[in-house]
Amino acid sequence: MTSEARTSTFSNVGVTEQNTVTVKVEKEGEDGGEETEERVLTILPKYQSLYKKNKNLIGWLTIEGTDINYPVMKSIHGNGEFYLDHDYNGKEDRNGTLFMDDNCDVIKPSENWLIYGHNMKSGKMFGNLTDYKNQAFYETHPTVKFDTIYETGVYKVIYAFESRVYEESEIAFKYYQFIDPASEAEFNSGIKEMEAASYIKSPYTVSYGDRLLMLSTCDYDEANGRFVVVCVRMEDE
Repeated sequence: MTSEARTSTFSNVGVTEQNTVTVKVEKEGEDGGEETEERVLTILPKYQSLYKKNKNLIGWLTIEGTDINYPVMKSIHGNGEFYLDHDYNGKEDRNGTLFMDDNCDVIKPSENWLIYGHNMKSGKMFGNLTDYKNQAFYETHPTVKFDTIYETGVYKVIYAFESRVYEESEIAFKYYQFIDPASEAEFNSGIKEMEAASYIKSPYTVSYGDRLLMLSTCDYDEANGRFVVVCVRMEDE
């Protein structure tokens, strides 16, 4: 699993007794320059105590009927890969824990979210994720629940495909760079690549502007192999 670190677009200013978080967000101003604004976000009650224990908590991911039911971390300091071999409490653990790509942002937010987890033989972390190579498994596990600490969310699984980590010079669809497509054409091109490679057939369509959630784990069929499950957020009812 790899992610490319960058300077985060937000900084945590403080947590109040009312369980709100004040963040500074960089955005483009009317004159084209960078502006900074403060936003106050309310942490959902069920995540307040966990967040106070570790400010890197960004959400919780669950796939019903599997062992996937874990916190998701995102380092405030842009070092998500710390969680490759550390647990939620920051203790060394070969299982690691789930973490969001440093290039993603739930505050701004980025167009798509990418979450990494180890493919453990024990089934821990994303050990069950490769079951989505099977259409029957998909049909009995068609949704993923991902809450950020600020809002709940349910996602429909739409694609599941194999990929790998490419050399920088290689020309290929690099799903791990598909976080903020620059245009509708780029978005649609990426969707076509994922749909063509998918093991599963989903009845759902995707449109530019939809929020995608991508789950990535190792795939041992080739060197630097990856297996990716792509989901689209369901509209709030």
